[in-house]
This record gives sequence, structure tokens and C-alpha cells, in this order.
Amino acid sequence: MDKSSNTQADSQIKGLLDELARSSRILRVFSHMDQTDPEVSNASHHVLKTLNSREPTHAADLAQFLGIGTAAMSRHLAELEDSGLVAKRSSKIDARRHVLWVTEAGRAKLEFRDRLRLERMRGLLPDWDPERLTQISQALSELNDTMMRGIHSQRTEQFGTAGEAEHGQE
Repeated sequence: MDKSSNTQADSQIKGLLDELARSSRILRVFSHMDQTDPEVSNASHHVLKTLNSREPTHAADLAQFLGIGTAAMSRHLAELEDSGLVAKRSSKIDARRHVLWVTEAGRAKLEFRDRLRLERMRGLLPDWDPERLTQISQALSELNDTMMRGIHSQRTEQFGTAGEAEHGQE
């Protein structure tokens, strides 16, 4: 690859990073618009949504999947348990670990917020081609998966396998 190709690729990657940062800020504002429960933060809602798709599971496994530290995960789970949205029991295999799942109240909360977000997005995108939305969704999914693999790989190099979840960031 020649120097001009590297410069162009660098420029494209910088543009992508700028748009991702902008998207992150916009999504944060968007999420706060439908904050329906002052006891459950948007970050904890994301943990709840992820748990719902991966249950039953353990806190450490969920933290590793999301790329956040176990201390942050503990805070989110405490918030969700206090609100009655997540339940846990001791693992039958290892009593030191807990198995987590989403309660019926948690599922109702997820449904309600998902419906709010869907209605809001539908209102913003009435003229968008469904095929384009599918392509964008697939591209973002691929990008997210690639970035998570990179994060896990770098953490493994820095901290070893056991340190991945311990040194994660929110």
C-alpha cells in the first residue's frame, strides 16, 4: 500500500471515529428522552437488555461480554435487583457464583422502552428504505463485533485472560 492510500485510509478511519463519537453522544441524548424509571440508569438498562438475550448467565460472563469491569457490573446488577428487574440464585455447580435472569417486571420494562424507542425512530425515518436500514444495521453489527474482538485481544495481551473483566471500562 502506498503512502497516499494510507493517508486516505487514515482520513476515512478518522471520519468514522468522529461519526461514531457523534453517534454515541446522540444516542445518549436519545436514551435520556425515554428514561422511564429514575431508579434505573440507561447503562443499567443496557445491561438488562443484554442479560435478557443471554440468560441465564453469571455476572462475570456478562461483564466480559459487554466489555465492562466486574465492579461496574456489580453496581448495575445491584440497581437492577433493587428495582425488581433482575433476580439471582446460587449456582448449583459453584455456590460462590450466582445465576442471573430477568424478571417479568424486567421484561415488561424492556418491552416498554423498546416500544418507545421504536416509535421515536420510526417517526424520524419515515422515508428511509428498509434495505438501507438493514445494511446499516449489519454494518454496525460487524463493526461492533470487530471492535469488541480488538478490545478483548488487547486486554488479553495486557492483563491475561483472567484480567479481561477486571480491568474493563464502562
